[in-house]
Amino acid sequence: MLDKNSFKALLHYLNFTEKKDIFEKKFEPNDAYLKVDFKNEKLIFPTDKGLIVHSAQTCNFSQNENFVVFECVHRLLEKGYLPKHIELEPKWQLGHGQKGGRADILVRNYENKPLLIIECKTFGKEFEKAWNKTKIDGGQLFTYVQQITETEYLCLYASDFTPANEKKKQAANLALQQQIISHKDNPKILERQSHTDNYLSFATASNLEQRFQVWKEIYQLESTQSGIFEANVQTYQIGKYKYTLKDDTKPVTAFDKKGKYHQFRTILRKYNIARRETAFEVLVNLFLCKIVDEQRNAKDLKFYWKGIAYDDYFSFVDRLQELYTIGMEEFLNEKISYVSEKEIDEAFWAVKNDRNATKKKIQQHFRELKFFSNNAFSFINVHNERLFNKNAKVLLEIVGMWQHLRLKTKEQNQFLGDLFEYFLDTSIKQSEGQFFTPMPICKFIVSSLPLAQQVEYSKTTLRAIDYACGSGHFLNEYAYQIKHIVQDDENLDVNDFYKNTFGIEKEDRLTKVAKVAAFMYGQNDINIIDRDALEDIEHIEKESFDVLVANPPFAVEGFLENLSNKTKNSFSLIKTTGYDSNTDNIQCFFIEKAKQLLAPNGITGLIVPATILNNTDKTHIRTREILLQYFNTVAIVELGSHTFGKTGTNTVILFLQRKYERPEPAEHYYNRILDFFEGIDSEHDIQTDIYRDWHIVKAYCQHIDIDINDYETLLNAKRDNNENILPKLCDTYEMFEVYKNAFDKSTEIKKLKTQTHKKQLRDLPKKVKTWLTKKYKTENLKKTDKEIELEKTALLPQKKSELIGKQQKVLHDKLLDYILTAEKDKLYYFMLAYTNKQKVLLVKSPSQNAEQKKFLGYEWRKTKRKEGMVYHG
Repeated sequence: MLDKNSFKALLHYLNFTEKKDIFEKKFEPNDAYLKVDFKNEKLIFPTDKGLIVHSAQTCNFSQNENFVVFECVHRLLEKGYLPKHIELEPKWQLGHGQKGGRADILVRNYENKPLLIIECKTFGKEFEKAWNKTKIDGGQLFTYVQQITETEYLCLYASDFTPANEKKKQAANLALQQQIISHKDNPKILERQSHTDNYLSFATASNLEQRFQVWKEIYQLESTQSGIFEANVQTYQIGKYKYTLKDDTKPVTAFDKKGKYHQFRTILRKYNIARRETAFEVLVNLFLCKIVDEQRNAKDLKFYWKGIAYDDYFSFVDRLQELYTIGMEEFLNEKISYVSEKEIDEAFWAVKNDRNATKKKIQQHFRELKFFSNNAFSFINVHNERLFNKNAKVLLEIVGMWQHLRLKTKEQNQFLGDLFEYFLDTSIKQSEGQFFTPMPICKFIVSSLPLAQQVEYSKTTLRAIDYACGSGHFLNEYAYQIKHIVQDDENLDVNDFYKNTFGIEKEDRLTKVAKVAAFMYGQNDINIIDRDALEDIEHIEKESFDVLVANPPFAVEGFLENLSNKTKNSFSLIKTTGYDSNTDNIQCFFIEKAKQLLAPNGITGLIVPATILNNTDKTHIRTREILLQYFNTVAIVELGSHTFGKTGTNTVILFLQRKYERPEPAEHYYNRILDFFEGIDSEHDIQTDIYRDWHIVKAYCQHIDIDINDYETLLNAKRDNNENILPKLCDTYEMFEVYKNAFDKSTEIKKLKTQTHKKQLRDLPKKVKTWLTKKYKTENLKKTDKEIELEKTALLPQKKSELIGKQQKVLHDKLLDYILTAEKDKLYYFMLAYTNKQKVLLVKSPSQNAEQKKFLGYEWRKTKRKEGMVYHG
C-alpha cells in the first residue's frame, strides 16, 4: 500500500536523493524538481518553475491520496511535461445548477489550453468504487470537465507500491491503475451521426447530464488503460494514432496466462454470451488477424483499438476484416469476399464533388450491408446498428486482452498451448470421437520418438505428419523438437523440415486453430490440409513419411459413408465390415492408414483405445494382424481414464516402426508357412538350409511346449496321409485336446455326426438293395426279391463298416484341416512377433486416481474460475 510507511521506500525506488530529512529529485529536461520534507511532512512542488498549487491540501502527509498525487506528478515530470503546464487542485466557480469542486491535477498543452484532468485515488477498492461511479453518472471527472469543457482527456488514476522483501525474495513493485476517457469528438462518428435526428456531441452538450449521455450513448463508455505515461507515447500527445510491433507490444509469456482464460470467460458472462463455440471461433479469427498484422504491419499495426479520439467501431471492424481476408487467403487458401470502406467511397468518384443525397444514402446502405450482418467477428447475431455497437463493445474488450502482446514467437511457448487447451476443452463440443491431446502427452510422445536417429538415418529432411491434427499440438511439439536437433547442422535448414510437415484435419475450425498455432511459433511453413485423412490427398504420397504422430478419432458412427468406393477398397479392413457403413471402428482404419503412409523404417506414436488390443470383432482382429504384419512394436503405454479430462476412455500409446525389408516380411513369412505346411524333409530341406526360418518353428514349439518331431510329423501329415498323428497329439498335448473339443462342439461337426451320419446309416439298406438290383440287371442275372433281400442282409455289415470308416476318415481330414488352419495362423503371427526388432516395453498406468494424476503430472479440474488442466510439481 502507498502510505506514509512505504513512501520513503518509494522515493528510494524512484531514485530520489536523501539528505537528512529531505528527499529531492531533479528533472533536467524540463528544469523541474520534487522534494519531500519528512520532518515537517511536506510535499514540495516546483512552484517557482511555474507549477501552480491552488490549495495546500495536497502538499502534506494527511491522507494517502496525497502520495498518489505526488507519484503521478513525478510521472508527468519524468515524462517531460513542463511544470508551468501542471496545476494542482484547481477550483472552478460554480454556475447555476452545476456542481463544482477541486480536481487533483490539471495538465495544459503548449497553447495553455486544458489537455488533461487527473483524479487520483488510492489503489484497489477506492479506485474501483470511483470508476464504477463514473460509469453510472460521470462521477467527479464529468463534474470537473463540465467546468472546463475544452479539456480533451480525463483520467482516473491510482498507484500502489510494494517495497522489496529479501526474506520472501520479492522485488519492489510500483503498480498502476488508470482509466483514460477521451473528451474529444471523433469526426468519423460525428459524420455517421449526421443522418440521425438525435445528434449528440461533447461540443454541443450544455450540462453534465448531456455530457455523460454523449459518453455513454455515442462513445459506449469508452476508456483505455494506457496512453499517457508509456514510453512510446509522446508528451502532450495522449493516446496514439500509430502503433508499432517493436514499441507497443511485448512477447507473450507464461505470466500472461494468469487470468487471460478467465478474463475471456468473464467478458462472455458480462455480455451474456452463451455460445462458447462461436466465441472461440471468433477468438481464433482474431488470433489469425493478430498474426497477419504482426507479420505485415510491424510499423503501423492495424490490430489495435486506438482509442475513441482516433478510431471508431466501423473503421476498426473494417481493419479486422481486411486482416482476416489476407490471413484466410494466404495461410488457408480460402478466398473471402471483402469490400473495404475506402472502395465503397471510391466507387462514387464521378460524383465526388457533388452534394448528392442519393450518393450518401447508397453509401449508408452499403455500410449497413457490410457491418450490420454476421461476420467472422460476431459474438452475437448482428442485424442492425444497435447490435453492431453491442458486438463491437465485446470485440474491443477481447482485442484489448491481446493487442499489447506479441503472439508470433520463434520459440515454443507453453502458455499458448495451455491456453488453447483451456479454450478447446470448454468452448468446442468434443464429439465424433474427438479428444484433444494434452500438451504433456504430446511432449511425452514426441520426446519418446528417436527423431535424432531418424535424421541421422535419413541423411535428408524428414517428412512428418499428423493425420488427425486437431489444434496442432503434435505438429508444434514436433517442430519445436526438430528445430533443436538440426539447428547446429549447417547442412540442414529447419524451414525445410517445416515445409515437409503436414497436418490433416476435416474440422474446418480446428484447421484454422492449427494454422494459427503454427504461425504463433514461427513455424509458418507447416502444411495444414482441410480434408478427411482417410481419403487419398494430393501431396500425401503413400509410404513417404518418416514420422507420424497422432491421436486419431475413436468410434465415429457411419464414417464410411463419406468415403469413395475407391478409397474404401484401398483398406483391407473394409472386408471385415461386410461393406457396412454403420461401423464405427474408425480408429482401426486410421491404423491401416498409418501403414499406408509410413515409409520403410518410419516411426509413429499413436494414441488409440485400449480395446484395440482385445476386442474380438473381425475388424479389430484384422487390425492386430496389420500391426504384426507391417510394424515392429517398440513400446505400449497404457494411459488411465483421467488422461483426457471429460472422457473416461482408456487408451494406449503404440510406439511402432514400419518394417523396412522389401518385399514385405509378412509376405515372405506367409509364403514360408505355405511351404512348411505342404510338408518338409527334415533330413534334406532343413539340413541343407533351404528353410532358414526353421529355428523360428523350433522356438514356437518350445513356446507351446510340443516336441519338434511331433510338430514336424503334423506338418507332413497330409502329404504322408498319416492318420495316427492326431490321436497321439490329442492324447499327449492339452492344446490339441482343446482343438478337438472345439472341433467336436462346432455346429458343422455336430450336424455331420448326428443328422448326416444317421441318415446315411438309415438309408444304407435301401441303397445296398438298389445297388444289387442294378448290378444283377447289368450282368443279366435274374434274381428274385427274396434272393436280393438275403444277399443284402449278408452284405450290410461290410457296407456299414465301410461307411463308418469313410465317416471317420472325413472327420479325421476335417479335424486335420481344422488344426492345420489354426496352426498356420498361429505360427505365422508367432513368426512375425518373434522377429520383432526388440523386446517390447510395457508401461502401465496406476489405477488409483491419486497415483494416476501423479503418473500423468497433471489433473483436470472443474472448479469455477479454476477450470482446466493443472500441472503438478
